[in-house]
Formats: sequence, structure tokens, C-alpha cells
Amino acid sequence: MVLVMIGYLRLSLVGGDDIEMKKTMILVPLGCNAAWGIIDGIMYVLTNLIKRGKIYRLSSSIKSNKDKEDVRISIEDELSSTVVDSLKEEDKEKISDEILKRVDPSAIEKPEGITKRDLFVILFTFLTVFSTAIPLIIPFMIFDDLIFAIRVSFVIGLTMLFFIGLLWGKYASRNKIRSALAVMTIGIITVSITIVLGG
Repeated sequence: MVLVMIGYLRLSLVGGDDIEMKKTMILVPLGCNAAWGIIDGIMYVLTNLIKRGKIYRLSSSIKSNKDKEDVRISIEDELSSTVVDSLKEEDKEKISDEILKRVDPSAIEKPEGITKRDLFVILFTFLTVFSTAIPLIIPFMIFDDLIFAIRVSFVIGLTMLFFIGLLWGKYASRNKIRSALAVMTIGIITVSITIVLGG
């Protein structure tokens, strides 16, 4: 996002006062990342609330002795996209049946609302997203030459994308270097398209 903002602002502020442009290059990306940090945190918490509600409904279905086959299918759906996918169908059924047996109806409670942990997640997400803007705006605080500062900022941004790609490759069990280059390339393409489209 910061790379997009800097690239777009460079085009829209051509010919302006350098000091004002530098202030804009610093404040706009910070404001943008602050807003998105809050939004990302809230969306994460809302998604978790939906998950809690889903688990409660599933547990309630077990408690109310609804059609066991429907409940078992729902359990298998919940377990999809996990290591369970690598098991045979009969093993998946055994796991679902075991869950059905072990759910304690007396322990089923309505899902909590927003908790302290949720508020911590919002704060943590905000700080994480917000802090990613800081390395990219540092060149505007150090260098007087605006164009040079923009180029340094872009290099920092692409380097960050490269290392993000390395981490993504590690956790996705893919080639780390190829993943890093792919993420960096996607970043370049995305920034270019966004600037060309004007926003």
C-alpha cells in the first residue's frame, strides 16, 4: 500500500513545493496504513466471531440429537483444509464420530462476544500494519532530494516484499527464493497497474 501511495503521489504532486511534497509523502502513507491496520484488526475479530458462532451451532446440533449424518458431514466440512484432508475417507468418518461421542452437552455455552484477546488482536494488527510504513518513509526524513528519497523508498519496499516472500515460501512449503521473487514481482506489477489506473 505504501509503495502504491508513494508512486501515485509522485505523479500527482509533480511541480509542487518539495517540503510540502515530503510532508505528504510521510503523512499520507502513515494515515493509510493506520486506517487499514484498524480495518484489518476489526475484520479478523469479526471473522473469529463467526467461527465461534459456527462452532456453537454445530455443538448445539450435537446436543439436540439432530440427524447424526448431517452433523458428521458438518464436522468434516469444518476439518477440511487441514491435515485431515490427507486421511482416507473411513479415517475421516472415525474422527467425526469420535468428536460426536466426546462433545459434552452440559459444557456447551453461548459464544463470547468481543473479548480482551480480541481487543489485543486489533491493537497488534494495527501496530503491525502501521509499522510496515515506517521503513518506507524514513528516506523522506533523511534525504533532501525528493526523487532520490522515492527511489530509496522503493528499494526498501521491494526488499521487504522479498523477505516476506521468503517467509511465505517457508510456511507454504514452497521454494523460498522463487516465492520471494514472485511476491516481489507481484508487488511491482500491482504498484504499476494501480498508478496507471490512477489510484
